[in-house]
Amino acid sequence: MLPVARRCARLCGDGWAKALPRQSAAAAAAAAGPCQRRFASTVFNVKPRPGEPGPDQTLFVVGLNKGKFFGQDSAEEALKLLERIAEQKGPTYQLLLGIHERELREIEDSHKVKNDRLTPSRELEGERNCEMIPIVQASMVDKCPRRALGRILRETQSHVSWLLWKHPREAVQLYWAFWKRKEYKDAEARKFWKQHFPISSHAFFDEISELVAIRSVELLAASHVQGKEGTFVLVVNNMFYEPLTERLRLMLDEDVNSKLESTDFLRNIRDRATELCLQIPDLTPVLVFMYIGVPFLIAQFFYLGAEYYVKKAGVVDEVFPVEHRD
Repeated sequence: MLPVARRCARLCGDGWAKALPRQSAAAAAAAAGPCQRRFASTVFNVKPRPGEPGPDQTLFVVGLNKGKFFGQDSAEEALKLLERIAEQKGPTYQLLLGIHERELREIEDSHKVKNDRLTPSRELEGERNCEMIPIVQASMVDKCPRRALGRILRETQSHVSWLLWKHPREAVQLYWAFWKRKEYKDAEARKFWKQHFPISSHAFFDEISELVAIRSVELLAASHVQGKEGTFVLVVNNMFYEPLTERLRLMLDEDVNSKLESTDFLRNIRDRATELCLQIPDLTPVLVFMYIGVPFLIAQFFYLGAEYYVKKAGVVDEVFPVEHRD
């Protein structure tokens, strides 16, 4: 089987064939503390207790920029990582994605792999989650399992709208922020929304990051308790990369072995995941009516009222008198 980057080079152009660092995934994990930042990725390594035999569990977290295929924080970096893992340990990794299951199924159904060849990047531009499609296809070629860990958009929207309803000061700011939404992308987008919407943005960036982190730790715990060696590659958008890695650092600290073996810890994070996915009423239609519909109706009322009184007072006839011809 051809390495991932070589397969991409044959199909997507010379950009995929750039020189790869020769450091193996195992060497990267061994050099890490319990976690270490390497380029656009962070690695978390769960080792057995000192003096006790047992396999390691390794979690790589990769942040991607939206729609970026080459360069730093791109699909190219994730493919390089998958190649190093496959060369070192064989294609035995598990691919985790920070999107919802429905989005993953859409990618798998719409972009099936033919003859172990990935879709050219030029054909993927503009598609939803296009930067993740080559990575999903690579895992399909390697016959590795894939899991979607994200939250459905409808639940996120309901959580955000609820906070906007409770904090109208932030809802009012949407009047001007709406026109600037396309000026910021990826990590810059998170900084922008967190700065101007510190409360409501929590339901989007922090809750999704926490949910993905919890589900990742649950998979690590299952592999650890079963005494199996596991390599997990988690791919997320850079909007969530920083808060996600911070959550993982808190959960996978120096006492990680005790946590992963503790039923109380696992029950607590499972209960928290249930809270994060709690379905609450979606107040988006109400917000749209309150902050768009009502102002429009008020403006229309005053306009029609002014027009009525202007006509009744005859102001128009005085300013623009009607000409009478014999």
